[in-house]
Amino acid sequence: MKRFVFRLESVLRWRRSLFEQEQNRLRALVAERDAILLRLKELEELRQRAEQALLEAPAVTGSELAALEAYRRRLNLERARKQQELTDCEPRIEAQRQRVLEAQRRVRLLERLRERRFSEWEAELNRELEALAAESYLARWKRG
Repeated sequence: MKRFVFRLESVLRWRRSLFEQEQNRLRALVAERDAILLRLKELEELRQRAEQALLEAPAVTGSELAALEAYRRRLNLERARKQQELTDCEPRIEAQRQRVLEAQRRVRLLERLRERRFSEWEAELNRELEALAAESYLARWKRG
C-alpha cells in the first residue's frame, strides 16, 4: 500500500503560518499595551516623588511651587495621552484576538480532516494487511 499523503498538507502549513503571524501581531499589541501601562505607572511615581520632595523641603519658594505645578500639568497631559493610547489599544487587541481565534479554528479544521483521512488510510492499510495475511495463511494451508 502507498504511504499516507494528505493532499491539503501545503494548505495546512500555510494556515499554520497565518495563525503564527496573527499570534505575533497579538503579542506585539499586548506588548504595546504593557508599555503604555508601564509608562502610566512611571508617570504616577514621578508625580509622587515630586510631591514628596516638595513636602520634605525645609522651605519652599513661590517659584518652586510654580515649577512643581507646571511639572504636574505636563505629567497630567502625558498621562492623559497615555490613557487615550490605552483606550485606543484595547479594541485593537480584542479584534486581533478574534483574528487569532479564527485562524486557530481554520488550522484545527484542517488538522481534524487530516486526522480523519489518516484514520481512513490506516483502516484501509489494516484491511489490506489482514487480507494479505489471510491469503498467505490459505496458501500455506493448501501447500501443507
